Amino acid sequence: MEPIMHDSAQKHAPAEKQQGLPLLNRELLESCIHCGLCLPACPTYLASGLEAESPRGRIYLLNLLRTGEIQTDDPALEHIDTCLGCMGCQTACPSGVKYEKILNQARPLLAEARGKSGGRTVLRFVFSSVLPNYALLRLLGFLYIIAQKIGLTKVRAFIPFAPRWSQRLSQWQAFSPQVPSRKNLPAISPARVRDESNRLPPSTVATPEQCDVQLFSGCVMDILYNGVNHASVRLLNRQGHCVGIPAQTCCGALAAHAGEVDIARDLARKNIELFEKTTGDIAVTSAGCGAMLKEYKHLFENDPLWNERAIGFSSRIKDITEVLAAGKFVDGHPRMNAKIAYHAACHLTHVQKVKEAPLALLSLIEGAELVPLEEQEHCCGSAGIYNLIHTETSLAVLDRKMKFIEETGVSCIATGNPGCLLQIQAGAARQGMTLRVVHPVELLDEAFAG
Repeated sequence: MEPIMHDSAQKHAPAEKQQGLPLLNRELLESCIHCGLCLPACPTYLASGLEAESPRGRIYLLNLLRTGEIQTDDPALEHIDTCLGCMGCQTACPSGVKYEKILNQARPLLAEARGKSGGRTVLRFVFSSVLPNYALLRLLGFLYIIAQKIGLTKVRAFIPFAPRWSQRLSQWQAFSPQVPSRKNLPAISPARVRDESNRLPPSTVATPEQCDVQLFSGCVMDILYNGVNHASVRLLNRQGHCVGIPAQTCCGALAAHAGEVDIARDLARKNIELFEKTTGDIAVTSAGCGAMLKEYKHLFENDPLWNERAIGFSSRIKDITEVLAAGKFVDGHPRMNAKIAYHAACHLTHVQKVKEAPLALLSLIEGAELVPLEEQEHCCGSAGIYNLIHTETSLAVLDRKMKFIEETGVSCIATGNPGCLLQIQAGAARQGMTLRVVHPVELLDEAFAG
């Protein structure tokens, strides 16, 4: 029986016939039989207990939109926006419902329906002009480091005439990252990769065309978690790889998740063109970026001019743990005495289906105890900028994750996505836990260094 979540009986033109809007595929939507086996895998349903916050509930709403029973301005469709996009439901579904494709069709439709609001204009500017601008990101990172040092990032917001905004700003401060100093970890961007002053390993001095592995360093990843990229290069060197870092731009994941597909495609075309000049695997240190880069083949599946090029590009994308797990370390023995739990980033385990490689790398560390984490593959509530837009729901999902982490008794959590790193760090600080949150390759690199 299909869940009932609205009382509107008005009929409108079906969404699939509305001019200028993407189609909602009937076959995809009707493949869901509403069995409910996805419910235990859905973090927003577990946090709220609401049917409308479940995968089958959202599919039901989109079916109503497709048939014209509700329109794109119906408040009930806000439940689509509150989806984390973690794809845990897709992994759990025994019927093979392609929830990712359904969500990818719905997001642009709903974004277009919102029109040119102020919030959407700001986000489009960030996606198209800020994230792809590495120099600007570096400047913002530098200014943020200054703000950290003088304590501006820890000042509790207080706006007497707007208490709601004051509360929201205070919540956002919990997600403020500690941007690392560049004194010991200089930029790993293409512009400086052949500059000897950046103290990178010798093999990176080669041009990307001469190397067998290319590094996708990312935009936000290289600003907030620059050390992960450096650790990745060192580990690849230990396996005998020559690492190239070609010119590149933002992967477009945040734009795509917000439904701004035109911006995502523009960024995708640039990356495809830039990496076509190189050969070998493209190693990605961010699970979210890797998932998006692998999705380029779907982003252009109806574009005859770019489809083949996108397929070729996506076939080269590998998570950094995939590349390292497939190789052998030619020297050294990693050792570290620590109790470690692994949180599987959603876009790594559910979208990319990379599950064993991170655990295989962590198991190489002699003296380390890998402790099982309950609901290891459940979302932490970060989901790109979800924690800034849907903060309350994000925190509710995070609280459940932190409960299970605390039960492990570990002092270290390893996870392969910058959003997860930031979210779990915020959760630990919020609950007063002494917990180190680190990327698996950083942990392995430190273990090799003794």
